[in-house]
Amino acid sequence: MIFLKKILISTLSTVFFSVSLAFIEYTPVAGQFPNVGYSSFGGLFVIYCVYSFPLFLIGGSLYSYFVDIYFDNIHFPSKLQKYIFGLFIYIVGGLLIVGILLIVILLIYGNTSGVLTFKFFIIGIIASLLFYHTSLVLDKLRFV
Repeated sequence: MIFLKKILISTLSTVFFSVSLAFIEYTPVAGQFPNVGYSSFGGLFVIYCVYSFPLFLIGGSLYSYFVDIYFDNIHFPSKLQKYIFGLFIYIVGGLLIVGILLIVILLIYGNTSGVLTFKFFIIGIIASLLFYHTSLVLDKLRFV
């Protein structure tokens, strides 16, 4: 049952993440220049989903599963402290997952010169916090 919940959180996080990135990167028809190729909003959404869903599903779900195991064993004096500690832990998780991804890119291609490393880490932090907050909302709604 817990893995079903993690799959649902991964799916919802992927949708929110992909919609947000597609919205940021989309150029409306009125702002497009002639003879320049642009992607549609739906096309951008699908591209972001294809690349981010495996990372949310594998990296995010596994990391979140182990964090939940340790969170259940720690007693926090207040909900605020638990929330702040969770923010810190998920930021570290986002950095860890992006770091592993960069190592894989380094091993495959021999360098990471084509990757904007700093922005990659920022996107990883945002994605991990999105995953964390999606799980908090689903816990609050007692969904799954």
